[in-house]
Amino acid sequence: MSFPYLVAKTFWVLPLILQVAIALGMLKRKMPTIFPIFFGYTTFIIFKELALMFLPYGHRLHALTYWGCEALAVVLGLAVIFEILGTVLPPSPSLRFVLNSVCIFGAIAAITALLMLIMTKGGTGADPIFEYIILAERSVRFLQVVLLIVVIALMSRLGLTWRDVSVGIIAGFGIYSAVVLAGFEFRAHLHVVSDANLVLLNSAAYNLAAMIWAFYILRPRRGTLVEHLPQANLGEWNNAVREYVHQWYRH
Repeated sequence: MSFPYLVAKTFWVLPLILQVAIALGMLKRKMPTIFPIFFGYTTFIIFKELALMFLPYGHRLHALTYWGCEALAVVLGLAVIFEILGTVLPPSPSLRFVLNSVCIFGAIAAITALLMLIMTKGGTGADPIFEYIILAERSVRFLQVVLLIVVIALMSRLGLTWRDVSVGIIAGFGIYSAVVLAGFEFRAHLHVVSDANLVLLNSAAYNLAAMIWAFYILRPRRGTLVEHLPQANLGEWNNAVREYVHQWYRH
């Protein structure tokens, strides 16, 4: 049994165990009511991996299941980001307008990726279409990274800290997406990463994301978890964002 084989198996088994622990931890702490989409994403990944375990590798059904689940996972991952943003952002009409606009563009990107995956019919010899699929996935990943950067930049204004579960969930997705995007660039343009190493890199990135989520979900709590922004300075938020929106319309 070779070392790369052991690494690949570890990268496959470890996040599955962590996802099960995360789901159980969320149920124990009644967190599905706070983060229902993230809980749905977690359980979906668990059932996806279990389903692929019983399908013969290399079979057409395995490929169809894998790519279909990958598309749904991207959509759910994007939905989780907007769920978290909807939780941490103040209830300002202007901010909600901006968030809804971003949601629309993100949904278009995710639906485009899903339609392209369906058009490939499992990815049998359609290299140009696969290029479009990769571009669509990169667009979604890029959006996740941007949202992480925005939350970090506005963390103090939003009343958030690195101890908040919301920040941990966004950090997991953002870091995972950043590593995946870097891997794409190293493989497609710099040609310094092989296909096998790219798969391991993506698996390692997802393992890191699962560890981050597990840390935030399962760590002991010292007090009551607060996931909503205090009602402070909302008028200033609303006026500032409305001014930016008016500037966009004027341009």
